Amino acid sequence: MSKKVKLYTIILVYWVTIVDMVAYFGLSSIRGFVEVAAIDVKSLQSPLITYWVSPFQIYESTLFGIFFGVLFIAVNELSDRLEVQRLSFGRVILMKSSIYLSGFIVSLCLVYFIMSQFSFFPKAELEQLRAEKSVFVLLILAFFFVGFQIVLINFMLQTVIKFGTNNLFNILSGKYRTPIVESRVFLFMDLKSSTTYAERLGSIKYSNMIKDCIDEINRIVDDYHADIYQYVGDEIVLTWKKDSLSDSSCLNIYFAFQNNLKKKGSYYQERYGVVPEFKAGIHGGDVTVAEIGNVKRDIAYYGDVLNTASRLQSICNDYGEHMLISRTLLNQLSSNSYEYGNLGKLQLKGKVEAVDVVSVRER
Repeated sequence: MSKKVKLYTIILVYWVTIVDMVAYFGLSSIRGFVEVAAIDVKSLQSPLITYWVSPFQIYESTLFGIFFGVLFIAVNELSDRLEVQRLSFGRVILMKSSIYLSGFIVSLCLVYFIMSQFSFFPKAELEQLRAEKSVFVLLILAFFFVGFQIVLINFMLQTVIKFGTNNLFNILSGKYRTPIVESRVFLFMDLKSSTTYAERLGSIKYSNMIKDCIDEINRIVDDYHADIYQYVGDEIVLTWKKDSLSDSSCLNIYFAFQNNLKKKGSYYQERYGVVPEFKAGIHGGDVTVAEIGNVKRDIAYYGDVLNTASRLQSICNDYGEHMLISRTLLNQLSSNSYEYGNLGKLQLKGKVEAVDVVSVRER
């Protein structure tokens, strides 16, 4: 199950649960009052009161929670496809919240329409209550309550996107407050001829091109189960836990990224006069993971693995290659989809022992 599916499942369960809790609280309050006041509901012969003390309210709230949860997910998915995330953090929250509030009204109308088809639903009595001021006040309070929940969950969603699902959960759980050792794979990608492009385009245009490239990789990280470790200038660093790397995702994502840039070649050529290309280095092994900082908390990785991956990326131009990988890691991957070239054991800068290096190309 992908991260996005897990997140959407949590959202759907959240809305059904929160709405059911409100309905259950209201039902319990009404039933409690009826019992304390020793009121005989049947003798009142009021379909409205009979409905209010029945469990049908829970069914109604569950239906509403499902409708609104699905709509919430649909809007979020659509906004991702329309690249709404490229707007500012605050604008995304406000825009989505406004749409979701409209969805709240649509969901309410849908539930009312469906429930009104059943004989036990007191449609006539509810229509009479429209003129009551207290009912209007309750609807306003309900609208503000849901509005607050929508803004809250939108803020949470944007926070998850900003920090990354795994990073956020790890920070919240305090998993790395005490440094631990993990076996991980790191992919370092850096823009080729970056200095030339920066001088030719100027800082603003160059920064926009890097931003577009980062947006491209952001669209596919979940598809390849990667975590974004950091962006450093025009360098992108991705990581995977070794035990969860069942295929060659660490290779596939690089070539998928490169192919996406080529597919949008006309866009980059028209806007920047160049189609960006990235070189990559990849290595895996044991690293130390720790949560650092109190003011701006983050997850940091330390170890020779990162240095090796970075050095492999830095020598790609020297050998006329786009991607270099250590043979140690390649032997642990299961992929015959690429062409491999043996460069032999190379002495990388800062390394005591030589590293057996392999080039990777698409067939």
